[in-house]
Amino acid sequence: MIGILGAYGNIGVWATRFIKVNSSQKLRIGGRNIDKVDSTIREEFANADWVKVDVSDKESIEQFITGCDCILDCTKISEKDALQMDDIASVAKVPVVHLGIVGYRKGKSSTPIIYGAGSIPGLSGLIPQYLAQHFDSVEKCDFYYGGIGSFSYTAARDYMEGIFESTNHSMSYWKDGELQPFTPATTSPTDVLESFLGTFKSFPYFDEESAAVVKKIGFKEARFQMCLGGERTLRTLDSARLQYKQNPEKTIEEICRSTQLDCFGKSENAIFVCNIDGTANGSECQKQLLISGLAPSQLTGSVAGATVVTVLEKELPHQEFLLGETDLSNDIINKLSNIKSFSCVTKNVSDEIEGEI
Repeated sequence: MIGILGAYGNIGVWATRFIKVNSSQKLRIGGRNIDKVDSTIREEFANADWVKVDVSDKESIEQFITGCDCILDCTKISEKDALQMDDIASVAKVPVVHLGIVGYRKGKSSTPIIYGAGSIPGLSGLIPQYLAQHFDSVEKCDFYYGGIGSFSYTAARDYMEGIFESTNHSMSYWKDGELQPFTPATTSPTDVLESFLGTFKSFPYFDEESAAVVKKIGFKEARFQMCLGGERTLRTLDSARLQYKQNPEKTIEEICRSTQLDCFGKSENAIFVCNIDGTANGSECQKQLLISGLAPSQLTGSVAGATVVTVLEKELPHQEFLLGETDLSNDIINKLSNIKSFSCVTKNVSDEIEGEI
């Protein structure tokens, strides 16, 4: 049985749909307000066990976890409650997949516990690993993520928490074994990004996931950038850092509202562009992996769902880690390729040849 907390939220519902299609396991859906869930959602998952559960209550979580083979957490969970859930799951030896990163404490556990199982962090750490397999050796990575769509509460909170996390660095990039003040790449896929996002602004970052990927693959140089558009969104983010310290909840609400207004009337879409320079088949080349076709909420939920299905298929280390730190890039991206609206294309830039991976 797979237990899903927050299965009826904007992202959780997509994760639940993915799991329903790609797993034969029975579903247990839990939440504090399951009696208020829209009837269409209740009908869609009518075969699931619907259980009222409070993530802040130890006994409630223990009862929910009992009998499950894996737990997916898509809730607005606090750090305290996330740690309590992990401890309970560790004793029960039930793997946990957290959509967000609040509560992440890297270390050993009695069961696999994955954090950041969404788009960024998550897929953002898997994509460079996926593309790097097509090289004999790698030199440089330039990674971009952008989206047209409203921020979920979890995404907005994780974004703001990341700004203040000591292991995260803005306006920095990796070069020759250390962080350097950010300088733009000599070439960037601006035309590709503008065709999806319109006018946008890039926010360079280097977080714990970026560090793990760079060291794991062996890049000599690497840049990671989040690309955001929308007049209201950019204006809100300009003042969000100061406001978040004073009133976190209000700041998160304003970010979510701004992104909703900016994407009103537009088709939602998420885009990842990863350029890697290196040597393949004895020749120097640059390859580009572009992933797009799903709305941010659907993509994030699908990644979380694919992670759960993969966790049940594979033996993973008994520890806490970020999804982007794992060796699951092939498993998860290949599972996503089965979604009709999802496209994954690689291009050998030097030869201008395109084809699906």
